[in-house]
Amino acid sequence: MDLRAVLFVPVLAASVILGFVFLMFAAHYYLTVMESTGVGAKEVTWFSEPILDNAWKLAYMGWLVGLWLGPAYFIGRAVTAGMDSVWWKLAIPLAVFWICYPISQLSSLSATSMWYPLVPDVFARLLQKPLVMIGFLLVSIPVLAVFAVGFKWAFLTEEAWGLLFAGAPLMVVAGLMYARVIGRLAFALRYTKSLFSEKKEKKTKTFIETLESIEEKTEEVFTQPTDLPPINTPYDGELSGYDVKFEDEPVPKPKKRIKAEVVETEDESSSKDDSASEPVPMEDFKPHRRRPRSGEIERSRAWTEEDEDTTAYDVHAAEVVPEEHVEKTRKVESKPLEEEMKLLRREDVPKQPKVIWGPELFAFLAQSGTISAIVIATGLCTMTGVMVRLARFFNPVAGAGPD
Repeated sequence: MDLRAVLFVPVLAASVILGFVFLMFAAHYYLTVMESTGVGAKEVTWFSEPILDNAWKLAYMGWLVGLWLGPAYFIGRAVTAGMDSVWWKLAIPLAVFWICYPISQLSSLSATSMWYPLVPDVFARLLQKPLVMIGFLLVSIPVLAVFAVGFKWAFLTEEAWGLLFAGAPLMVVAGLMYARVIGRLAFALRYTKSLFSEKKEKKTKTFIETLESIEEKTEEVFTQPTDLPPINTPYDGELSGYDVKFEDEPVPKPKKRIKAEVVETEDESSSKDDSASEPVPMEDFKPHRRRPRSGEIERSRAWTEEDEDTTAYDVHAAEVVPEEHVEKTRKVESKPLEEEMKLLRREDVPKQPKVIWGPELFAFLAQSGTISAIVIATGLCTMTGVMVRLARFFNPVAGAGPD
C-alpha cells in the first residue's frame, strides 16, 4: 500500500503553518532593524510582542515584496526561457527586485500612509545623494547574493540535508543585513530637501501673549450676569447672578502713625510745686520703677484687684549664658548622573553621518537581542525547510519516495 498520499497531506499542512509563523517573525525582525536604523540609532532596540500582533507586519511586507515579485517572476521566465540553470532563474527576478524594491520601501517610509508604494519625492531625494545611492546598490549586491544562496540551499535543494542547516542562518542574517542597509539609506535621505514645498509652521505664542489674547476675548465676549435673562425656578422664582468685576481693587491708604505721649505718674505730680507748670523734657524723663512686691505679699493672702500692679514672679538674670547657635551649612557637592549629562549634551539626537557605509553596519550583529532573533528565526526556517523537503519527498505526483 502506498502511504505517500496519506503522509503528504499532514506534512504539507505543517510546512504551511511553520512557514506562516516563520514569515511573521521574519517580518517583525526585518522591520525592527530597519526602523531602528532609519532613525539614526547605532544599535537596534529590540522589544517583544505577542505573535498575533505581528500579523499586520506580514501583510505589509507581503504587499511591498509581492508588488515586485510578480513582475520579477514573469520577467525571469521570459529571459530564461529554454535555460535549465536554476541559478539564472533565481538571479533575474532577484535583479528586478534589487532595483525596484528599495523605491517602494523608501516611498512607504516617507509617504503619509505606509501603504503607498510609490512617491515621486523619493526620486528627487535620491538624485541629491548619488554617491549614497550607488553605494547602496553596491553594498546590497553581496547581501542579496548571500540571501539567494541561503534560500536555494534551504528550500530548493532536495537531498542534501546538510545544506539546509547552512542555508537557514545565511538566509536569516542576509535578510537582517538588507534591512540594516536600506535603513541606513533612509537615514541618509533625511538630510535632503523635499521635492514639495512644506507648509510653514505657525509661530507658537508665548505664555504672556496667550493670556493677553484670552483677556481681550473675555472683554469683548463676556456679558455680566445681570444683563442675562434670569432663571425661573419653581420655589424661589426668578434668579439672576452677581456681576463680576475685572478691575483691581484700589490700594488702601496708609494709616496715620500714632504718637505716644508721656503721662506723669502720681508720685512725680505730688512732689512738684503747683507753680511749676513747665513740661519736662524727654531727655530728663525717667519712668518710675516700682520694686517688686512679691516678697512683701504673704503666700496665704488671697489675690485681689489692688495687687494688679505687682509682679507675680521676680525676674533674675540667666544663670547660664546662652550659646549662639550658628547654623552650619554643609556644602553638598551633587554630581550629575551620566544619563543626565547625555541628555544635556543632546547625545541622543541623531546627527548627519559622515560615513554611510562603514563598519557600523555590522555593529548590531553583536547585540544580544540580534543574536536571539537570529537563533529564533533560524530555528523556524530550519523546521520549515525540513517540512518542505518531506512534502517534496512524499509528493505522489512527483513520483519520488519508496515503493
